[in-house]
Formats: sequence, structure tokens, C-alpha cells
Amino acid sequence: MGEVAVLDLTFPMVLYGTQETPIDLRVLLFKGGAKAHPKEVFNQMAAGQLGDPRTERIELVTTIHQAMTARLVGGGRKVSAVSTFRRLREFFGWADKFDEVLSLETVEDTYRHWCDFLLNRQRLKAIKNKTAYNSGNIVSSILDEALERSQPLILSTNIRIHKRSVRAVSVAADKQNLENTFAFGHLCLDIIDSLSVEDVYGPLPVLIRFRDGSNLEQWSKLKNPASVAALRPGYKNTANVRKVLQQRADWEADRTLRTRYPLVNLRILAELMVFIGQTGMNLSQAFNLKRTQYSYKSTIDGFEVRDYKERRRGEVLFEIFAGYKTVFQDYLHWLNGIFADTTDRLFPVVRTMGAVASTPPDFSRLQRDICVPKGIAFIGPQMLRNTRVNWLLRQSRNSSVTAEMDQHTEQTLLRVYDKPSLQVAQVEFSQFWKKNDPRLGESALQSPACGVCNGVPKAFPDLPLEAPKPDCSHPSGCLFCGHHRDIDSADYVWSLASMRFMNTVILQRFRPPATGKADAARHVELTINVLTIKLSWFSDSNAKRKEWVEEANEKLDEGDFHVHWRYLIESAQSI
Repeated sequence: MGEVAVLDLTFPMVLYGTQETPIDLRVLLFKGGAKAHPKEVFNQMAAGQLGDPRTERIELVTTIHQAMTARLVGGGRKVSAVSTFRRLREFFGWADKFDEVLSLETVEDTYRHWCDFLLNRQRLKAIKNKTAYNSGNIVSSILDEALERSQPLILSTNIRIHKRSVRAVSVAADKQNLENTFAFGHLCLDIIDSLSVEDVYGPLPVLIRFRDGSNLEQWSKLKNPASVAALRPGYKNTANVRKVLQQRADWEADRTLRTRYPLVNLRILAELMVFIGQTGMNLSQAFNLKRTQYSYKSTIDGFEVRDYKERRRGEVLFEIFAGYKTVFQDYLHWLNGIFADTTDRLFPVVRTMGAVASTPPDFSRLQRDICVPKGIAFIGPQMLRNTRVNWLLRQSRNSSVTAEMDQHTEQTLLRVYDKPSLQVAQVEFSQFWKKNDPRLGESALQSPACGVCNGVPKAFPDLPLEAPKPDCSHPSGCLFCGHHRDIDSADYVWSLASMRFMNTVILQRFRPPATGKADAARHVELTINVLTIKLSWFSDSNAKRKEWVEEANEKLDEGDFHVHWRYLIESAQSI
């Protein structure tokens, strides 16, 4: 035990809260230490309840400690170190239970046995595939660095992540996602507007006033009087009633951060969510920004925000949209009113349970106390950032610009953040065919008949000699052209019916010439036949198109002709 006692397997570069237990890898040296309660294990070790340390583990655990230290010194996050330590305890706890040997020489084989155990639990539906893979991958990652492996250790096991193909969401779901995000953003702004310095330090309850006219009462750690038994009618213990009333009066009279920190934290969380939505920064980066003097440089879409320097402008800290600048400056003014010069943090969430100031906050209160009562979906920081990235990508359709704006590589943006969208796909298909099909694109022309074409006549093969020839001049010729295209609309059907009516009038009034030439009315009959076939197809295709045909015929019976043919029909009728 003496050799172990002098080993320093802690991480002094990590900051801990007053109630947090520091990470100490010495617990991994004892059989049963990994499974023991973190707050009791060191007393058990000192009392000899865990026996002697396993000397064969010393070199392995020391090597792991060096790898974890290197990560933290290189900028690794505390939360990652905590997660790694938790998975190592899981791995070592399993080895203790099944008497597996853990040493520098045997750890790879022991790790593979553990992965087989995880895989078996997954097959028995005791854990999910994602849980098994994450546990194995985290331990593999630190062992790869400790053992200086060139290939990930997890690849030598049978654990694989079951990746689901990314599927496009429907147009309705895509729209709903944006609507939920906008609704959540409006809720955060309503919280901000309702919690001025005067409101925070004013009488309780404070009302959160929403734009739909509703309100939510905030009692700042006091219970709603309706839920306090001593304040209900008929309560007989008058002494207790006086005590409760006095406590509540004292709490409300103390208008300091000690009693009003829940209101302060609520606004800070709302401001933080709006800030992430505007800047695209991740939660850890945004939450650890410092409050300083800012200078603003106008850009095309907003402002670059820099640390103010007397002689030169500092580096760009973040970029914001122009509309957010006033909101951000109001927040800085509010911070001065609440904290004055007592903190340099931009989002100084007040801690009451000893957590480190740099630890990202929990948004459960914003979700539980505000979103749930209002029936508005809570959009977490990661989802908020993801929605912002996809919105920017759809607006710009430029992955390199979007990646630069959101501090990603282009590969990471497309692999992790970009989500297929049915709505975007439909637009892109439409744009593609408009660009590549001259009959549908910008070069599409209005046909002299009904429909559209590209202005290049092309007769159908094997046309009868009497059939009208396509020449982009005579409407009847368009019906026998290979470039003519129908339009799927009620207006087009009305135009077809009006054109057929016109040709019927012409045929009725036709008088054959006395020259003995071929019947010139044949081309009119062929035109009527083609128009009849088209109208029959529309009528037989489905109920909606059938209604179009019936409505067009009713208009003709009433003398209501399509504007494209009205003057020609009146001329043919000699009106």
C-alpha cells in the first residue's frame, strides 16, 4: 500500500466543484475499487477493506494516467475525462467480477473478452447497440493512446455500430421542425423582455409575459401559495401559519441574488439559447466566453464582434446578425445592473450546489417550468445549432460558406449536420429539369395552341398528308409536334375544350372548294380528334381531372370561352 499511496494518479489541471469528487485512478488498482462508491472508496482503501493493490496493474494504470493527462494538457475537455474514467471503472469492475487479469501485457485480451460480454448483453436486449459500442469505443480510444497502437483496438472485436441511413424528412415534418424552433426562440425573447433588473428585484411573483397574451408566475424558490397547506382555508395551526407567512415575507423582502438567483438564471439561460442560435457556437464555447468591452465591425449580414483595444482591434470573437445587436447590447447592460463588476463571465449562471463556474448549465428548469406549461417544444443547444446549420445550408446552398460560418470543416458539415430534405430535393429536381429541358425551362415558349413548347417545330413521323404541319404559326399544327407539352391544370383543360369548340364551329361552316382538290376539312377533323383524345385522357385519369373537364364543358354551354380562343370563336360564329 505504501508504493500506491505515493503515486499521484490525479489530474490537478481539472477544476472541480465543492461537491465533486476528483478523478483519481488509484481506485483502479484495487479489486472492487472500480465498483465502490466514489465518496467512500478512499476510506475503504485506507482501512484495508479492499485488500492490497494489484501490483500487476500499476504499470497499466500509470500509462493510462499519462495518456489522459496528455489529452487534458492538449486542450481536452473535463467532461470527456469524466466519461473516460466512468467507462474505465466499468471495464475494470467487470474484470474484477470475472477474475480477469489486468496488466500492460494482458489488457488487450481482457478488453476483447469484455467486448464479447457487451456484445452478448446487446444480443440479449439488455443494452442497446449504441451503448455497447460507446463503452467499447471510449475504452479502446484511451488504450490505443496508452499502448501507442496504430490501429483502434475496437476493430479487433466484433462490436460494430449499426448506422441507420439518413432519411429525408417529409415536407410537413421539416416545416414543423422550423416552426418549433421559431416558437422556442419567441419564448426565449419573451422571457428576456419580462425579466428586467426592476422585475428581478421587484415584488413576487414575477410574471413572464408572452406575446400570445398569457402569463406564467415565477415565485423564485417560493412555493405558490395555493400549494402551501398552511395557507389554505381551514388550516387550524395558527402558530405554523404565522411562521410560514413570516418566512415568505422575509424571503420576498430580501431582494438580492440570494433569493432572486432563479430569475437571474432563467434569463441567462434564455439569453444563452438566443446567443447560440445567432452565432452558431457550441454550448461549451459560448458558455465560457468572458464579458469585456466589445467593438462591432459591420459586415454584409451583420457584425463581427471583437474585444475592444485602444490601439488596435482585437481578434474576432464571434459574428452576429444585425437584428441581434440591440438584444445583445441590452443583455450586457442588464448584466451590469445585476452583477456590476463581480464577475467577468458573459453567461454567469449562479451556482448553489458547488458546481464549477465553467461547467455548462442544465436547461431542465427552462424546459420543465416554461416550455412544458406553454406546450412549446424545448430545442436544446445541439438541436438549435443543427437547425441553424441546415437553415443556412438551404438558404445559401453553399457548403463551404456554411462550414466557415459555423466553424466546421466542410466534410464534418456534410457528414454530421446536413440532413436530407424532401422539400429541398423537390426544388432541386424542379430547377434541374427547368435548366436542362428546353420545353420546361426559361426558354420554354407559349405554344400558339394550348400548352408550351421550345419554339422548334418537329413533326410526328408518319403523319397523314392532310394533317396540319407544325410551323409554330398555326395552333392546330402544334398538336402534331414532338416538342409540344400539355399542362396539368384546369385552365389548360378549359383552353383545350374551347379550341375543340372553335374547330367544331369551323367544320360546321366549312364549304368545300369547287376545284376538285383533296378535302381541306380533313385537317380540322384530325385536330378535333386529337383534342378529343386529350380531353378523354384527362377525364379518365382521375376524379380531379374529370371535374376539370366537366367544368370546362359547363362553361362552354354557358358561352363562357377561354380568353385565348374567345375572339376567334366569336369571329367563326360571325358575331
